[in-house]
Order: sequence, then structure tokens, then C-alpha cells
Amino acid sequence: MIAASLVLDQYVDSVTPTEEPDFKVKNADGEFGVEITEFYFSQSQARIKNISGYAMEILGGKKYRHKDDIASLAVAEVTVLPGDNRGPEFNVEAIIQEVPKADEYIEKISELIEHKNKRFNRYTMGLSHVNLIIFDYEHRLLGTPKDMFHHLFFQPRLEKALMNADFREVFFVTQLGEFGSPKGVYIPLKMLFLLAEMYFFNHTLVKEYPGTPMTSLLCAEYLTWRGAKSICFKDFSDGYEVVYGNSGVFVSKDNKVYVRDHSDFAIPADFNPVTAQGTSSIFDDAFLRIFEAYKRDSAFSTELGFDASGSDQLARDK
Repeated sequence: MIAASLVLDQYVDSVTPTEEPDFKVKNADGEFGVEITEFYFSQSQARIKNISGYAMEILGGKKYRHKDDIASLAVAEVTVLPGDNRGPEFNVEAIIQEVPKADEYIEKISELIEHKNKRFNRYTMGLSHVNLIIFDYEHRLLGTPKDMFHHLFFQPRLEKALMNADFREVFFVTQLGEFGSPKGVYIPLKMLFLLAEMYFFNHTLVKEYPGTPMTSLLCAEYLTWRGAKSICFKDFSDGYEVVYGNSGVFVSKDNKVYVRDHSDFAIPADFNPVTAQGTSSIFDDAFLRIFEAYKRDSAFSTELGFDASGSDQLARDK
């Protein structure tokens, strides 16, 4: 496989605010839902970021809005060292918070997806499907290279939460890039999972099973073996496509790779679902050992992400 390109096409007729989910969106195929949630490290973080003047209330008179904030938003004296070396150091009071490790951050996002998925059945009446949008207000991976997002973010629990999620797509809205020039992006997590897994599987076949051709059915069975739901596939005269959620990966006869966004329209009826009876015998204990070793020692690198200009306004409108 070689570098992938992206094909996007989206038509929306109307957007209607509702309760569960937050919006109903109408297109030519009918209506689908959009559920929006915000991510903070804690409820204390949410309060200090959303209640105007709350930080000054704490610093000015230690007035806390909630008992949990007393410990998590503790005030302490810190020493400031002027960077220009033209002034003496001085002490001020500040709110001290410990930033969770990256692993803890990803665990919390996984928990959020799992929690939202438990409520999924409330969203589906009369809707073709529902998408989840997560607005990340912590940006814990800001400062790391954008092309390392998958390697850092897609840890086992996060992958499992995505594969178990009944949402057609999970969009993650965050900031990536250098601290001095952050870029707001949204990342379709199921799309990124699909693309990465196709590359992982291709590499495994080439290295460990050189006599086994990579076919649409075998790719679909691999993704089902991994735990992904509702995988389907189709062979074309010029290649094949494997679909997961809202996205498809099309592999042409000359091994070019295209990511197709199905734009919340129904997957064409002539795509084939994976059946349990068709699962290949290649996915045995030996394959599992090879897979685990390769996932542990390899990294998938891409800058897949889309400009999120205006996304903060969408969150406020919610």
C-alpha cells in the first residue's frame, strides 16, 4: 500500500435541535442523530473553565462553588522568575493542579465513550444512525507531533471502546501541533482506526504470510476478528472497498489507497456483510501472537484530521 488520499462528499438538508440526541440532521436518505459531549479532566475543571470569574473568586477569597473543588483547585504560593532577567523573583498565589498523564487522559476519554454508548438506545428511534462528537477542552496531546496522534492515542482500551460503540462515527475535536501554533482539528476516530488497521494487516500478511493475498473478504474478516462491528465489503472491477462505520478504505488494483467518507448516507445495499461462517482459519492463536508482537513494536503515522474552525461555536450552541 502507498500514501492515501481522501474523498469527501456531504449534503445536509436541515439540522434540528432535540433532547436525545442533541441534534437531528436530515439528508436525502432520511434523518440521523448527533450527540455532543464535552471532555474535562474533572467536574472541577469544567466549573473553573465555564464559570466566569470563578478563578478570581478562589484566589481573592477562597470562595468555592463546590466542596470537591477545595482539594482539586487548591491555592498555593508560587515563585515567579521573570524570563528577561531584568526583575527580581516574586511570590504570588496560584491555583495548583496536577495534569494527568497521557495514559490517564486516554483512559478517561475511553470511559466517556463507554458511558455515552450505554445511553445509545435512547437516541435511535426513527433515526438511521447516530454520531458522537467529543469536544476536548484539555488538549493533553498538544505539543506532540500531529503525525504521532494515532500511536499515542489509540491504546487498547480506547480501541475497544470504539469497536464496541454503536455510534456510526465518533468525532474527536481537539488541538494538536506545537504549543506556539496549535491547530483546532476534528478527527473521525473510527475512520482513523479503519485506515490504520488496514495498513497493520497488510504489513502482517506481507511479512508473515507472504503467500496469502490481501482480499476484501480477508480484510473484512480481520476487522471482525479484531472486534469491530458491522463490517462490510465489495469487490469492484478496479479494486475493492472495506467499510466500517461511516468510512470505507478503497484499495485499487495498482495498490493505491483511498479513504471514502460515506457522508452519513446509507451504505449501498450491494455491499456484503461479514458472516461468522465465513471467518478464515488464518485468525488462530499463532496469528494472535504475531499480531500482538507487531502492534507492540510498530507505529502507524498519519496527520489525518480536518480543520475545526467554528467548532467552539457549535459546542456553545449545544
